[in-house]
Amino acid sequence: MASVWLTGLALVLAGPVPALLARARWPRAVPRAAIVLWQAVAVAAVLAAVGSALAAPEALLTLLTHPQERTGVPLVIAVGVAALLASLIVARLLGVLVLLAVRTRVRRARHRDMVDLLARAEQNDAVGSLRSGTVLRVLDGAVPFAYCVPGRVGREGRVVVTGATLDTLCPDELSAVIAHEQAHLAARHDLVREGFTALHKAFPVVARSREARDAVALLLEMLADDAGRRRHGDDAMAGALDAFASSAAPGEGDDVVQRRDRIRAHVRGTPALAVGTYLAAVALVVVPTVTIVIPWLVDALPVVGVR
Repeated sequence: MASVWLTGLALVLAGPVPALLARARWPRAVPRAAIVLWQAVAVAAVLAAVGSALAAPEALLTLLTHPQERTGVPLVIAVGVAALLASLIVARLLGVLVLLAVRTRVRRARHRDMVDLLARAEQNDAVGSLRSGTVLRVLDGAVPFAYCVPGRVGREGRVVVTGATLDTLCPDELSAVIAHEQAHLAARHDLVREGFTALHKAFPVVARSREARDAVALLLEMLADDAGRRRHGDDAMAGALDAFASSAAPGEGDDVVQRRDRIRAHVRGTPALAVGTYLAAVALVVVPTVTIVIPWLVDALPVVGVR
């Protein structure tokens, strides 16, 4: 029975829950807590899938045999199949994560080198007073744009802006943008994105959904926006986003518009909402463990000789 519950839980956490959560508006008021909730959904889905794989062979053995027959070869086969299924799930996820991490870091190293090569030194110096310890690079570009390239051990990340960004934004807006990118680098938001990208790629195509990955990416941007707001004010951050949205191609600036409108509406979550979201994240992992996994282990371990 545990395998049925865990399978159902894994399917719900991989499908309906992300769909509902991605459409909800309230997570944007507490982006940090909402990201933790998304992480809890992902962890709970993976644990449920692994638990289902471990419990299914034992459930079949119980269903198809008498208690006296659940020893010897049938028991060994059930334990072996359970271990194999669970190992395949974990190996698939870890393999995708490691491969993605290696490829991403190689690509970033090349990107950093290219940015350093193409940067306009005179403009880097011109905005030096706004850097606040950040390695900032200015590239030629007719469209206002900014992003960051995370670093690695022993190397700093880069905050990259176009020349049009310097020409379009006022000093406060530019400072807010730099603070936004600094927040990404300092909190290593790239690692959170990598985790959800790996999870997306590791899931079977039939169960794969971009909703979690895309929703978390937007929440990370909002979290960085909040860092810019705290340091330089709502008007500066909203003004910068307005400039970016105005210059974006049709259909490409929708997320930026959402972020700008959120700031102009002065959306801020209450402590109660944040605490409730954190508690929901904890419950997603703890409740299935206490109500399904532990009772199953209590019954299953003696069957394999563990008491």
